[in-house]
Amino acid sequence: MYDGFFRKIEYLRFSITDRCNFFCKYCRTKEACEIENEELSKDEIFRIISVFKKLGIKKLRFTGGEPFLRDDIFDIIEFADSIGIKNINVTTNGYLDEEKIEKIAKSSLLSINISLDTLDKRKYKVLTGVNGLGKVISTIKSLSKFKKVKINTVLLRSVNFDEIEHLISFAKENNVVIRFIELMPVGVANRIFESEFVSIEEILKKFKNFHEIKSNENSVAKYYHIEDFDHIVGFINAVSGHFCDRCDKVRVSSRGVLYNCLFDKIGLDLKEYLNDEDVLMEKIQEFVKKKNFARLPSTDSMMFKIGG
Repeated sequence: MYDGFFRKIEYLRFSITDRCNFFCKYCRTKEACEIENEELSKDEIFRIISVFKKLGIKKLRFTGGEPFLRDDIFDIIEFADSIGIKNINVTTNGYLDEEKIEKIAKSSLLSINISLDTLDKRKYKVLTGVNGLGKVISTIKSLSKFKKVKINTVLLRSVNFDEIEHLISFAKENNVVIRFIELMPVGVANRIFESEFVSIEEILKKFKNFHEIKSNENSVAKYYHIEDFDHIVGFINAVSGHFCDRCDKVRVSSRGVLYNCLFDKIGLDLKEYLNDEDVLMEKIQEFVKKKNFARLPSTDSMMFKIGG
């Protein structure tokens, strides 16, 4: 499947729930979650994944919300694997019990991205609304023995600008890659963007010696070997260095709306066409051809509703 600029679209990010047990201040508020949207059923998710597989999707990432709040998450993962998608991944807050950790270890997931913005218990609770740092660290340590684990750290000036070195050391100690992500002006993050934004360039100034590592040409992250720590670190500069020109992804919300970009306000409601696969495929291809090179400077759409 190609967009209108002949970019090959092979990556689907699928938000399978709006629900989350955290209220991270750059993502969601309790007020924003008062009206719950009806989630797609498992069968509807199966149909959508199946169609995207036929359209050439090779990489699939389940997001949310918190995807592991769905009781059928492992059924969904195994279905994707059963139809031939082998690059299956998930993004989670890592607040998981032992049963889920064991199931993840045995699952078809290729990798797990775990959100971790601070190693300070007090700041963690203020940021997320949950006293859960210990549990998340335990999840990282447990899963890194079985799966490829990456830590996602959203840069926030008042939260973790002074913890960069500590976070990299933690990642190295646990043999995982950490990726620092620039705060994006999306949804509730617009309230704090001006005061909290930290650019990747500011972070790189903290290091004496580093060099960029060549990565996949469509990767949104740039990876560096930071010689100060003898460790590989990723950076996603979604604000200071747009990567729209090489974007190969589309995303589906938990309500079944297809978006070409995180910043898009208009999407395609896939539920209208689920009863006719041929029509659904045609509508998806028509919509993806509208995918552009540029994005809006900001959006009031909620991050958790579009899959982050």
